[in-house]
Amino acid sequence: MGSRNLFRVRKRPLVLLAVTLMAAGAAPPTAAEEPLVTDRPDFTESSSSVGKGVFQLEGGAGFTRLAGGGEITTLGEVLARWGVAETLELRFQLPTYEWDNFGNGNQSGFTGSGIGLKLDFAQGAGRGLIGGMEAALIASTTIPTGTAEFASSKWQPSALIATSWELSPGVGLGANIGAGRPADDDNRYTTFWVSAALGIEVARATSVFFELYGFNREEERGPNTATLQIGTTYLVNTDFQLDLRAARRLTDDGPDLLVGVGLSWRLGG
Repeated sequence: MGSRNLFRVRKRPLVLLAVTLMAAGAAPPTAAEEPLVTDRPDFTESSSSVGKGVFQLEGGAGFTRLAGGGEITTLGEVLARWGVAETLELRFQLPTYEWDNFGNGNQSGFTGSGIGLKLDFAQGAGRGLIGGMEAALIASTTIPTGTAEFASSKWQPSALIATSWELSPGVGLGANIGAGRPADDDNRYTTFWVSAALGIEVARATSVFFELYGFNREEERGPNTATLQIGTTYLVNTDFQLDLRAARRLTDDGPDLLVGVGLSWRLGG
């Protein structure tokens, strides 16, 4: 479970699930014996790091139609994950390219980049709600890069706790709680969010998920938002995964429609 989670703040609401389509010219090699676990395509981040020596790329493309009018198309937000220890990974968010159409002319440019880390601190080896829980801390920040209209000129830190439980073979539940300090022009504010995703394996290589996530605000003095998202993943082989997702707002603000496709590719290990 998971998706990217770095802020991009403007006067308009955040678009949180824009992702990258990457070309892979050759079939990816077998990288590790552990199952492939990704932080996409859902918003809820996974509760495990990639493992020592593993390098993992995740990305895709997205289209969003906003409630207030306007459309956003994205190609980018590649998340590169590098395992420096068994329970610690470094995370690098690359710029994405974005096309905006808000009725008063089109504009396009690159969003900012970001860096972060994920640290596992609970392995789910016991029983019960606490003993059976896997958990990780993710800390990240944007970097002031990109086109002025699409990226903030200030660093924007955030942190979250990602948890998960195996409910039964082939069924898992993930949940996140996070906070951030984005900047809207010269003003900083605090935002909080929560999410929960239920993943179900429906075939040997195919899974589906159902997810809810919400923010207390996505811009300074902005309203509460809540979004419903569904999607599916297909494991081409041990180290290569394709995904598809769709989302819609449950509140007055947010996406009327969000659709995306993507892939994840694991190397090394």
